[in-house]
Amino acid sequence: MTLTRSSKRRQNHLELVVLAGLSGLLYSSWPLGYVLNPAANRGLASNLEGLRQPYNWLFITLDVASGVLVVIIAWLLLVGRKKAMSRLAQFAIYAYGGFGLLTAIDALLPEDCLADQHQCGSLFQHPMVLLHGLASLASIGCLTLSLLAIWWLVARRPTAASWLRRTLHVVLAIWFIFGFNTALLLLQDQSSALSQHIFIIACSLWTGALPLVVHRLELSSGVITGAKLARKNRHRPVPVAKTRWGA
Repeated sequence: MTLTRSSKRRQNHLELVVLAGLSGLLYSSWPLGYVLNPAANRGLASNLEGLRQPYNWLFITLDVASGVLVVIIAWLLLVGRKKAMSRLAQFAIYAYGGFGLLTAIDALLPEDCLADQHQCGSLFQHPMVLLHGLASLASIGCLTLSLLAIWWLVARRPTAASWLRRTLHVVLAIWFIFGFNTALLLLQDQSSALSQHIFIIACSLWTGALPLVVHRLELSSGVITGAKLARKNRHRPVPVAKTRWGA
């Protein structure tokens, strides 16, 4: 039985909803730490994946799975649809895919010394701590770029729903407040677990929401993006204005 175009569109949208929701859920695995590893869960979420930590294999697997799902979602959004999207949307999806890739790499580089449990000394003595930190920062940087790109895309598009515009303003505010607060607490060697956990929840929500926002803005049947409009008008004759004498 062949599917109509609208049926295929609904099926693709359902696939995105399921995969995006699952990836966001897997990314916030830290609540399991309250049961499986309460001691490590009092610090940063990455402590749960540290070497020789109980059940670290589970948290590593969940993060890798989340990252792989994000890469798959980015590929699904781009394959066969790239030309129909604006450059900002394409940039957001590439940054989103970069976040997924770096999240998986980050999880596969667990820290070999937890600073809040041991005196780790120089980073050169524990290169895994440095590599894990760099991959983690890069992944969050990519996800932040994807959020900024979509926020700017919505701000520039007058047809975007007002509720979506207001929601992105709120998400952006929460994002930077708790992101910077977590970094500040880390630099001051203070407990940043609560702030980081709230920030991770924000990351999970955006991980699940971005594909749906892109689908609504760029791929819905009723939306004509700049790229679509340009192709639509490519072969349309340019009207010649008449003078007042009718020439």
